[in-house]
Amino acid sequence: MATKVLIPHPGTKQTQGTIGMWFKELGEAVEKGGPLCTVETEKASMEIESPCSGILRVILCPRDTLVSVGDCIAIIGDAHEDISALEKEVRREKA
Repeated sequence: MATKVLIPHPGTKQTQGTIGMWFKELGEAVEKGGPLCTVETEKASMEIESPCSGILRVILCPRDTLVSVGDCIAIIGDAHEDISALEKEVRREKA
């Protein structure tokens, strides 16, 4: 089942940051709890972990994109899973 990767609340007053480095590329396998990317704020760098194992199917926020807590930055799913409906929903939310 496809899963959204959301920006978690860092536990500070910071609610926005910028996507730094992606550790995984589109189509690459990811493991639950493994590092996906970094989010840079004014005061710190936070590593975003994969919420599940699977294939990184969609990257919605490339490097240097401003993101907020709760934003969907990627979709993870099975290699041959139809994620078109979820992708459409997420892109509509971002618009």
